[in-house]
Order: sequence, then structure tokens, then C-alpha cells
Amino acid sequence: MGPPAGFATQTFGGGMKRRWDRQGENSLSNSRDLEYNAARTTTAPGGNGLAMIHIIRVENRLDSIDWSKLRPFRWVPIALAAVYVIGVWIQIIHRPQGDFRIHFELGSRLAGGHFIYNDNLDFVYPPFWALVHAPLHFLSLHAAQIIVYPLAPAAIALLIEILRRLTEQSLPLSPDASFWSTTLAILLGSLCLGRDLPEVGVNTALVAMSWLSVYFWSKERDITGGVVLGMAAAMKCTPLLFVAWFILKRQWKIAATACAAFVLFTLSPILVSGPSQYVRMMDTWISGVVRGLSDPDPSHGPLGEEKVENLSLRPALARYLMHLPYGHGGRPETSDNPSVPNDPPSPYYCQFLNLPASQAGIVVRFLMGSLFLWMIWLMRHKPVDRGSIETVRECAAVSLLILLFSPITWVQHAVGVLPALYLICRSTFAGFSLSRWQTAAMGFFTLFCLIMSRFFFGRDFIKLVNSYRVKTLGFILLLSVVLSCMPRAKHE
Repeated sequence: MGPPAGFATQTFGGGMKRRWDRQGENSLSNSRDLEYNAARTTTAPGGNGLAMIHIIRVENRLDSIDWSKLRPFRWVPIALAAVYVIGVWIQIIHRPQGDFRIHFELGSRLAGGHFIYNDNLDFVYPPFWALVHAPLHFLSLHAAQIIVYPLAPAAIALLIEILRRLTEQSLPLSPDASFWSTTLAILLGSLCLGRDLPEVGVNTALVAMSWLSVYFWSKERDITGGVVLGMAAAMKCTPLLFVAWFILKRQWKIAATACAAFVLFTLSPILVSGPSQYVRMMDTWISGVVRGLSDPDPSHGPLGEEKVENLSLRPALARYLMHLPYGHGGRPETSDNPSVPNDPPSPYYCQFLNLPASQAGIVVRFLMGSLFLWMIWLMRHKPVDRGSIETVRECAAVSLLILLFSPITWVQHAVGVLPALYLICRSTFAGFSLSRWQTAAMGFFTLFCLIMSRFFFGRDFIKLVNSYRVKTLGFILLLSVVLSCMPRAKHE
């Protein structure tokens, strides 16, 4: 017996599959959510609803669950999240936490008329980053972090709301199912989200701003979206990959606006520092970043030796292409604290290929360039519909590519995984089922990017595991799952 009339099933790239059945429809429609019910009946190709690819019967357990029965338990994840967020706030009240002190110092130096990169203070941050934090110089470091900390959970809430609006028509869910799918996505990304809380959520805010520009663009508000994206790119250059995506899609209006806004926001610190000081800051920032990126040795980056904690693709590839000498920052025995001696060489640290640094650098550039060109080929089509789920999938892939191609990706920067996790979780709750390899990939990601933490296994063991770059591999597997779910639809 075939599926009920009026309901469709999609298969995306041989990966996720979807089935509408009467049981799932009856249980989920009990929510009386008008937007949800309206979207489920929209199956015209190219519309905001479900584009019918072909009909197929596939079992999916989540599709038949009556999520309204779990409504009394919604307070549990809410309470746990509140306790964690408040707990971090209490730690900040006790004493300043994380890298916020660096951001605060950059802003204070700019506001005070001093050279912001004195004493080799992190030059990877552009001058506009200092300008954003300059208004805080009226406060002490401790008071500033305490006061602006609520921006961190606010940034998470903003990003989740943007993702919900971008997916609610193509992947309709009842309010109860939407709550639990969101909870699962946040749980899977909690290691990164939690690490960004002491940074007052600035990295989450950058991801939210990038996705806010996509949302404005989907509503044909290109100018507004371009300004938001340009501002995010001026704060940290990684959102420029979204500008490149808009250019690839031939969306000239928002791309041009973003580029213009990027230039204006980048120039804006000159109003505070003056021309000569601004030129000096830009010269130091550009030369430092270029010097790090142009180093033929892929085990060295803008900050010197690539540490185990850097999750970007370049040092991960270098780890397997060349031998790292004892004491190198990419080895697990190396101490993060110069005053603490290194541990003895670990017998569990295995070396692989032993290419010279110059040859390893060539291989790394070739592999990363090939990946980048492949992404361009996959995303080359002009969008048929700005509000389609294909657009959301590609942007989720762009967020993951930012983590892989960025010169420096600490755990707090990896909040960029949340859009991909949200999309996968919502798709699964909406009726798509993961294939076996996709399930295995998500299991690997969960193990090494959530469960494998210092809280459970201790610092030394986690540093040894991370020296094999398993988190970077988790990002690659997550990217593979997202890409395999892209629909094969007709393009302009």
C-alpha cells in the first residue's frame, strides 16, 4: 500500500530518505500549528515547501513519535542549560575567564591611543575587532565581562531562531518536535558552544551575523544583508567565505554591498586612532597574517608552531605528512605553559609519513585547493529559490568550510558546526532517515567532538587523542553528511 495522497518522499544524493505516513501526520498535526500544516501541503518543485523528487516508503522511527507526550519534560533540558550558563557566569564573577581579556585589552589600547599590537598581543585580530571592544574601556576588565556575558546566550538564541525561520517551511515540524530537535543539535554542539560562553559569545555572534545576512537575502533584503555580512567580515575575515558564496551564486547586489561595507568598517578605526597609527596597525596585521600563511612549513602558522588545539585543516594534514619533533606544539607532550616542563615523549604518539616540510606544504596546498575547487563545482548553480532547503544546506557547508580553511580554529570558533547539526537533526525529526555511513559519521562526530572531553577523560588523554586530529576529521565527516543530503534539483 502506497503513501497517502498528497504526501511526498525525498531522497537526497542517496543519503537521507523521507516518508510521510498517517501516524506521523496525525500525531504531529495535533499541535494545530497553522504554519506547519500549511507547509506540509506545499510540494510544488522550487517552492518553499517540499520539492517532490519521487515517492518511496522508508521506515523512520522519529516520524511517528507523538512529541506532545514529552511536553511535560521540556523543563529538564531548559533547566540544565540554565544551570550551566549561570554556572559559567558565576565563574566569571569569581574571576575573569577565557580570551576575553585579550579582546578587552585590544579595545582599551585603541581607545587610549596606544598601538594595539604592542608586546606581540594577538595580531590575528584586525583593528576593527579592537574598535568593537573599545566602548568597554570605560569599565574594568572584570566588570566588562560580567556585564556583557548575557550576550553569549542571546547570540545562541538568535542563531537558533534564524535557523528555525530558514527551515520551517521546507522542513516543517510541530512546536514540540522542533523543540527536541533543537535540543539535540545544541547538545551535539555543546562542547563548542560552552567554550564560547566565557568569550561572551563573540564567535557565536559572528556565525549568527553571517546567517542573518543569508536570512535577509532570502527575504530579498540584499542591502541589509550585505551590511551585516560586511560588518562580520571586518571583525574577523572568515565570513568573507559567505561573500564568495554569494559571488559564486551570481548574487551581485548583496555581494557588492558586503564588500563595500567590509571596506568601510575596516577603515572605521582610523576615526579613533588617526591615519598614521591606523596605517601602522594595518601593516602589522596584514604582514603578520601573510607571513604565517605563506610559510612553506604547514606545521607553522600565524602564531608560530601549530598547536594540538588548532582544529583547522592545514595543521591536521601536516600531522600525517611529516614528523613533528619532540617539543613541537603539535605534539601531546608539549606544555601550553612555558613555565611548566614538557612531559616525556608519549609511547602512544605515532608518526606517519616523513616528508620534508617544503614537500608537505605542496601536498597540503594541493589537497586544500582541490577541496575548495570541488566545493565550487558542487555549489556552482544559481539558486532557483532563495528560501529553498538547498540554500540552507550549502550555507551550512560554507560554515564548516570556514572552520577547515581558517588559519586558526580553536574549540570556541567551532560553533560554526551548529547550523549543520541543526539542519541534520531537524531533517531527521521531519522524517528523513540517515543512511548507515551517515549514521556512523554522526556517531564518530558525537564521540570525538562531544563525549571526548577533558571533563570525562582528563587533559593528558584528550590532548593525545586530539593530536591525531580527530575533531578535524569530525568536521570533515559532518561536511560529508551535509553535502550528501543536497537535492539533485533543476537549476537555472
